[in-house]
Amino acid sequence: MKTHVPVLVSALLYVPLATAGNAATVTADRISIFKVPLVCPAAPQIGCGSASKPLLLDLEKQPGVLEAWLNRAGTRIAIVWKPDSDATMRRNLATDLQEDRATELDGKLRDETVADFLSGKGWYRGAEVDRLSEEEAGVIAARWVRRVQTKATLPKDKADGLEAALTSALRKKLTSKEEGPNGKELSVEDVAAKYLDPAQLKILKKAIDKGVRPLPEDERAN
Repeated sequence: MKTHVPVLVSALLYVPLATAGNAATVTADRISIFKVPLVCPAAPQIGCGSASKPLLLDLEKQPGVLEAWLNRAGTRIAIVWKPDSDATMRRNLATDLQEDRATELDGKLRDETVADFLSGKGWYRGAEVDRLSEEEAGVIAARWVRRVQTKATLPKDKADGLEAALTSALRKKLTSKEEGPNGKELSVEDVAAKYLDPAQLKILKKAIDKGVRPLPEDERAN
């Protein structure tokens, strides 16, 4: 939810941020905003956790950077600078981020995004973007189940169980957690055999082969 401010955010605006176990008072002039292409292909309403997580973690290792955050939509990154950061550090980071197709914002767009960031809602730091990945897993699983339902009749309890099982497996995959014994990735049969017969399993595999992105047929099935 955006915070509406009648004037431009200034260096006099402060906000407490949780950082590495302690609180830091940060002025708005210590925040840089970048436009980024990190929207989730499978769930375009949110940012992509698996794509943004390594970038955010790497950013916090860069000279002068205190924190790096992604907004929920996956369109903005906020960099919170350490008090001793300087113009050279900021300029070098902005240049490096251009390789990731990131563009630093200024003027009204920058000020509006800073205000949104300072609201404290809808932004994710580092590994927190796993929450977006978990949400993405649910979107993909529901989509695959709907594709199966267009080709086969599934009782509600089996459809719900299948969706939950697929969601769990996808969450582990997207957040880089182990999926099966000894860390081996679970197969479709491992995940879905409890809910589908052999013919339905083939339908599920075809549904998965169509990918995770929403297709026109998915919209018609809703």
